[in-house]
Amino acid sequence: MSLPKPVPSLIPESPLRRRLYAWLLLCGWLLLAMPALAQVQDDAADTDPVALLDQAEKALATVQKQLDDTDDQDALRGLGDTVLAAQRDAESVERSLTPERDQLDARLAQLGAAADGTTEARELTTRRAELNKQRSEVDAQIKRAGLLKVEAQQLNATIEREFGQRLGAQLSRRYSSPLAASTWRQVGQQFPDDLQRLRALYGVVADGIRSGVAKDGWMLPLAELVAAALLLWPLNQLLRWLGRRYAASRNAPGSRLRRSGLALWQLLVRTLMPGLAAALVVQALLGIGALPPRLELLAGNFVLISVLSALISAVSASLLMPNQPSWRLLPIDDATAVRLRRYARATALLAWISGLVLLINRAGRTSASTTLVVEGAVALAFALLVMAMIASLLRLHRPPAQDAPAAEGEPAPAPQRRSSVVVLVALVVNLVVAVALVAVLAGYVDFALFATRQVIWVAVVLGALAVLTMFADDFSRWLFAPDSRFGRAANSALGLRPSHMEQAGVLLSAVLRIMLLVFGLSAVLQPFGSNFSTLFGWMDIANNGLEIGKLKLMPGDLLRALIVLAVGLGLMQVIQRWLVDTYLPKTELDASSKSSIATVARYLGIALVALWTLTALGLGLEKLALMVSALSVGIGFGLQAITQNFVSGLILMAERPVKIGDWIKIGDQEGDIRRISVRSTEIQVADKSTLIVPNSELITKTIRNMTMSSPLGRVQIQFSLPLGSDVGRVRELLLALYAEHPGVLDEPAPSVFIDSIAGGQVAINSFAYVSSPRNVYGVRSDLYFRLLEALAEEHIALATPQDIRIVGEVHQDRDGGGRE
Repeated sequence: MSLPKPVPSLIPESPLRRRLYAWLLLCGWLLLAMPALAQVQDDAADTDPVALLDQAEKALATVQKQLDDTDDQDALRGLGDTVLAAQRDAESVERSLTPERDQLDARLAQLGAAADGTTEARELTTRRAELNKQRSEVDAQIKRAGLLKVEAQQLNATIEREFGQRLGAQLSRRYSSPLAASTWRQVGQQFPDDLQRLRALYGVVADGIRSGVAKDGWMLPLAELVAAALLLWPLNQLLRWLGRRYAASRNAPGSRLRRSGLALWQLLVRTLMPGLAAALVVQALLGIGALPPRLELLAGNFVLISVLSALISAVSASLLMPNQPSWRLLPIDDATAVRLRRYARATALLAWISGLVLLINRAGRTSASTTLVVEGAVALAFALLVMAMIASLLRLHRPPAQDAPAAEGEPAPAPQRRSSVVVLVALVVNLVVAVALVAVLAGYVDFALFATRQVIWVAVVLGALAVLTMFADDFSRWLFAPDSRFGRAANSALGLRPSHMEQAGVLLSAVLRIMLLVFGLSAVLQPFGSNFSTLFGWMDIANNGLEIGKLKLMPGDLLRALIVLAVGLGLMQVIQRWLVDTYLPKTELDASSKSSIATVARYLGIALVALWTLTALGLGLEKLALMVSALSVGIGFGLQAITQNFVSGLILMAERPVKIGDWIKIGDQEGDIRRISVRSTEIQVADKSTLIVPNSELITKTIRNMTMSSPLGRVQIQFSLPLGSDVGRVRELLLALYAEHPGVLDEPAPSVFIDSIAGGQVAINSFAYVSSPRNVYGVRSDLYFRLLEALAEEHIALATPQDIRIVGEVHQDRDGGGRE
């Protein structure tokens, strides 16, 4: 049985390239996405639209021709990237030409159509013709760009579908078992030829190096090799040491950001330094022309393999921090961390060696049997390493032996439970590895290698996401901490409370978490056919603008509106604080007037900022008028009460029938006004509770303002005396009590009256005045106490109510009955 040719998609360069792109995007998109997008937009603006469309059309035609002849999945991915670039060029042209067409339409509308039966100036006719010609040309280019965009989308969907079908066919392909005698027999038969091919490959590289050195000299490549060695070891160690020193210094943030920041620094340094070293080695060979064109792809993939291997080691080092438990992010003991770190290093080394071997096999065009054996050995090695790491994790969560005696004087260890998440992950991974082992023995080597690599890739992505997520959380909370520099500046400039700062930190952390989760999930699913063009499809849609009816919101407009909103609210807050703290205290206005002015200024500022923001979004006056019309309909149906209270609040602030500090009575409730807003008024009643009254109630209902214009308070004392009492003496006592009390005013003078004489009683009614209605209750109570004492001293009794009862006598009748 002859073995088929090796499958190109299973060689390292295709998954390595995609994984490297995923990692680079995952780590650096926040810093590089916006500048790159701006650069792309600038390049598109500077390029001739017609030339750009011609280039995109040519690229799509070339991809269409190459699609049927391409068997390599990596080449398919490259075709997809080409189609995506052409689609973006078409969208860029369409986006850049649409405003120009709108401007031409506005100019034509200003000129208007020529009236029938009239003769207009020749200049107007010529100008209209020129504008119509320009408009037709621009409109044709826009339509052409739209057509190319649709064709690119359809072609990209075809490539994605073809990629998935070919991947499924390759993973289900069966070869001879690597343990079969026929396989090893073919390896032995073809070994001399394979060895000869590898020697020929080595001779090509050696001859290229000798000729390149003889032509260009050895100084430059030697310097690049020395620089690569410095990057790989001394500079790598130095940067990691500097990161640890800074994290332990007093200048580092005093929070959890120290640990997560150090982990992220270790991740970046350990990943980028080996990658840069490998790139310098390749550049040293390419600089002297030591590699033929067919080996340049091999050199590029060598860099990708080095970066991916370094990434595996870097993720484990940043998460585990062996021999540094105080800096470790994961809650595991040091022995387990050291053991897992060893397995991760072995996995990284195996990934680098196996990837390099498979690359050499492809470049040397070795036999299919040799490639099959090598891939099977790599899959088995990966499976064993994964099983060893899972065993270490399960040993970490294993409950202690229940029969182990406790040390003297120490309590017995409490039984521990294994983490359900760890157990579930271990079960799934062990199942995948077991299936991969069976697949290798059954001849499904492609599937086994793909499955083991995906297990490792998922673990690497999740580890990197863990580091990035922890750093995002710690950075967000540190940035918006009330005691941080930014927090203190925001508090002093904008007046934000600590709770608002903490909420902003939590929201920023949530946004960063969602973004990292989306990119991490896309990186995990990418080897299964989820191209990054699919991931960025929603970004392309957003880049082209969000259409809401006839309104089209562009990302730049949204960003500008957010900036305008933030700046406007900041300016409004600064002006508000200046008005309240600096200007109004210098005026002679009372507290209520100051509060009304500050409130009106605040809401006026909010309205101006809202209008400014809507203008920044591109909403003209006519669109704002339509929005106001729509809002008026909503107000007419569902917002009547809110609008009524709002208008009533403005009336209260303008006319000021009541003001802050007034004592009012509305219905059966009375109290002091503490705050007047545009919707409601807060009244503090006698029991210190707050009564919230809609402003419309204060406008439409009758209220009693006890302290309006600072009126006097009147004390009224009423009582009754028996008919024979000395009322003159009582009058003298009352007037003397009024004169002695410090709260009673001399003007108006107190007065005592006989209200009525009836039923054997004399009704006395007296009045006195105090400085404020708020003092009436206390002064009246004091006067009552003193009045009772004075009447008792003078032996003058107050009239008491009489209870009249009719009592009858019961007589017995002769028959024993009773009558009254």
